[in-house]
Amino acid sequence: MPETKDAKFWQAELELSAKHERKYRERARKVVKTYRDEQDISDTRFNILWSNTQTQLPALYSSTPKPVAKRRHRQEGPVARDAAQMLERALTYSLDPGGAYDFDRVGKKCTLDFLLPGRMVARVKYHPILSSKIRFVESDEQPGEFDFEVNEEGKFIFEEKYDELVDEEVRIYHVPWDQYRQAVAKHWEDVWWVAYGNNFLTREEIIDQFGPEHADVPLTHLVHIEEKEGASSEEDAPRMVHKAQVWEIWDKDDRKVCAMVEGYDKLLMSEDDPLGLRGFYPGPEPALIVETPDSTIPIPEYTLYQYQAQELNLITQRIENLVKAMKLAGLYPGSQEGIVDQVLKSKENALVPVEDWGAITERGGLGGMIEWLPLRDVADAWQRLMVYRETLVQAIYDLTGISDIQRGSTDPRETKGAQQIKASFASRRLLPKQQETQRFFRDLFRIQAEIIAEHFQTDTLLRMANMQPSESAIQARELIRDDALRSFVIDIETDSTIAPDEALERQGVAEFVAAMSQYLNQVFPIVQAQPAAMGPLGKMLLWISRKFSIARDAEDELEEFLQTFDQLPQQQNQAEQAEIAAKQAQAQADQQIKVAETQADIARKDAESAAKIRREDNLAQLQAKKLALEIQEKEQAIRLSREETEAKLILDAVDKEAKRTMSQGQEKQSNEKAAVSLNIGETQPKKIELVRDNDGKISGAEVTPIEKSE
Repeated sequence: MPETKDAKFWQAELELSAKHERKYRERARKVVKTYRDEQDISDTRFNILWSNTQTQLPALYSSTPKPVAKRRHRQEGPVARDAAQMLERALTYSLDPGGAYDFDRVGKKCTLDFLLPGRMVARVKYHPILSSKIRFVESDEQPGEFDFEVNEEGKFIFEEKYDELVDEEVRIYHVPWDQYRQAVAKHWEDVWWVAYGNNFLTREEIIDQFGPEHADVPLTHLVHIEEKEGASSEEDAPRMVHKAQVWEIWDKDDRKVCAMVEGYDKLLMSEDDPLGLRGFYPGPEPALIVETPDSTIPIPEYTLYQYQAQELNLITQRIENLVKAMKLAGLYPGSQEGIVDQVLKSKENALVPVEDWGAITERGGLGGMIEWLPLRDVADAWQRLMVYRETLVQAIYDLTGISDIQRGSTDPRETKGAQQIKASFASRRLLPKQQETQRFFRDLFRIQAEIIAEHFQTDTLLRMANMQPSESAIQARELIRDDALRSFVIDIETDSTIAPDEALERQGVAEFVAAMSQYLNQVFPIVQAQPAAMGPLGKMLLWISRKFSIARDAEDELEEFLQTFDQLPQQQNQAEQAEIAAKQAQAQADQQIKVAETQADIARKDAESAAKIRREDNLAQLQAKKLALEIQEKEQAIRLSREETEAKLILDAVDKEAKRTMSQGQEKQSNEKAAVSLNIGETQPKKIELVRDNDGKISGAEVTPIEKSE
């Protein structure tokens, strides 16, 4: 393999791939012509291919497949649930983004390629939707191609156009069977490049997309365009537009993508892996209706019964010739030409006159005169050919596995059991095709999911999924961004593309409800007696429900329902604990009330005792004060009595002293004092001094205690 893979290298690879599949492409082209009834031969009368295709098409694709993103191994938690829900909603929206994209047309075209040429190919494209915006740029360097202004700081200000991402889309495109190439290999794992050639561009589109240096690209493809109604007479004729078929080649070995046009010596484009997909290719492994383990070249199914179909055409042509021969014809004598002709052309209830009646009767009448052609032999041959054609048709049905049940044809003499056996056999014969179709669309959805998870902005993804930017949603966004974690946690599947049988669906619902009701009636008494048993019994319920495909949509709700039972023992314990806590709180409140009442009673009694003590203390104090007053009064009375006695004694002493003084004639001057010591009882000795007035008369006495030292 050369180091540089240029346009010549890829030209050779495309030619090698086309040569390797030349026989297949010739077969496929004839099959498509037969389906369209465009064969050159004129003996095609019974298009069994069209009939078989129209019978199998709704059996393989009759409803839009719904992407299913589910948690692998049933991981619990809001993050895994939000991640699966986010991807599933985004994929569902991508199939019909506001009516701008019809996925069913793509799905039916792919299925027709599967049934006719035998190979189904599709690819996924990521479309970022940009909007042109203008912004002001401030730069130190003068722009060369923009008008600019200079501000006060000397910097250049100019307008610059830029593209802003406003939305994102990821779409699936059908790749026609004759516009697909792949590397020559016996197994898909060995295919190291694929090429998609369903991109036809005009010269202007090539210059706009790849640059003006490719303006000389050869335009070898003619596109026939019908003009719209109401065009002028000069434009009534359809015009031919020249375009170039651009091949987009995905090189898995170098993980590069390049674009080229056959017959052009330069690559239009070569870039590194733009999507970073795990499998690199933007499309899944092509689905082959008939395949062998040693080749990736498909085999159109029609080629397996084409000889029976050709014989069927031959028999149909012969039947048509016999039908043409089955007409009323005969011979009669030429001499009676006028009479026979007149009889054959006569109206109803008409009599034809005959001149020579005897000549007619001699020949045995009109019956003896005309000899009719033997139609019985022709009819017998026609009948035998019709039976043989039915045998050929049945042989073709046996080869393709298309039963009369699928075609809506039944024998009223057959029993219901026989018809069910036929239906079961037909479904088993058709099952591999259905499984391959389901696998193909599932892989397409997985590629879509990988592109959405790794390339879409968070805001776009949240809008598509109609989710709020909560903490769980942001964590889920980060989880699906990681390819490994996304694969570990989430599995992308698809539901059936086959239209459901309403009767069978109703029967399935009835069987599921009956099974669930019977099981729940048996386990509820156990759960009521032992709530902890709901854990294993709930897992058994989920296991039973997964045996019914009808219950898949309700599996999440069933899990949430069982989670409530898982929390029942805890809730009961919490209720019991809450009841015990309430009782304890009530008892504590009652105890606190009693304690408060007791404390209040004690406080009241203490207050009463304190008051009583205070009253008694006050009374005692009053009594003490009264007693003190009484004692003081008595003491004062005693003191007064004593003083009165002392006064009397003093006066007596004074009188005695006066008498003595007068008798002795020792009178002193006025204001003199005479001291007299008295001992009154056992009291302290006192000195009495007599006090005289100016006249020398004694006016009083002063009594002072006498110290022992004195």
